[in-house]
Amino acid sequence: MQDTVDRKHLAQLAQVCGATVPQTALEPLACYLEMLCRWNAAMNLVGARSWREIWGRLVVDSFHLADFLQVLPLPAAPLCWDLGSGAGLPGIPLRMAFTRGQYYLVEAREKRAIFLSSTLRRLRLQNTHVFHGRAEHFFQSQPHKAHCIISRAFMPWQDVLTLTRSHLDEHGLVIIMALEPIPESLPRGWSAAGMHPYMAADDRRWLWAISPTSATGGV
Repeated sequence: MQDTVDRKHLAQLAQVCGATVPQTALEPLACYLEMLCRWNAAMNLVGARSWREIWGRLVVDSFHLADFLQVLPLPAAPLCWDLGSGAGLPGIPLRMAFTRGQYYLVEAREKRAIFLSSTLRRLRLQNTHVFHGRAEHFFQSQPHKAHCIISRAFMPWQDVLTLTRSHLDEHGLVIIMALEPIPESLPRGWSAAGMHPYMAADDRRWLWAISPTSATGGV
């Protein structure tokens, strides 16, 4: 059964979440939450069940990420890749607030890719695309390197750095969504470019920005 979103309550939650949620995002966000609840009943896309739980545990991160991306040294129109997009988190809510450049949701699992495509058709998010397939196959299809690669529980962060290094622009950034601060020591060839701590669902969470050392000379 579809869990209908109370628009007024959603607006109240958005006001106190600690991140910037544009007014223009509220209606598409409500539609997304309703679609996710409906599809989740049949496909088990996420563990959370009610739209309020999905908002608090999963969606809030997207708007903190949008704020973080706005202050990072990215091009005016960055090429962003979201690896292992799953049910569209963080990417779909993120694109309601961070609309710059081209954004690719990369998902290997067919049912989740179908959900992503259906959601994009409904919401009509600009310059946002779905790639159904493995990340390695996606990389092969891209003529340009990424300015920003985002990972939320896609694989261990050290493996993300290894996988993406040759596909990242020399001034690009890898964004890791984590439950701990960025380590003081990173793998050789990488340096910290920024970190953003925040609260969500009564948990302390962190966003990391990691760059190739050659792009910054180290931090």
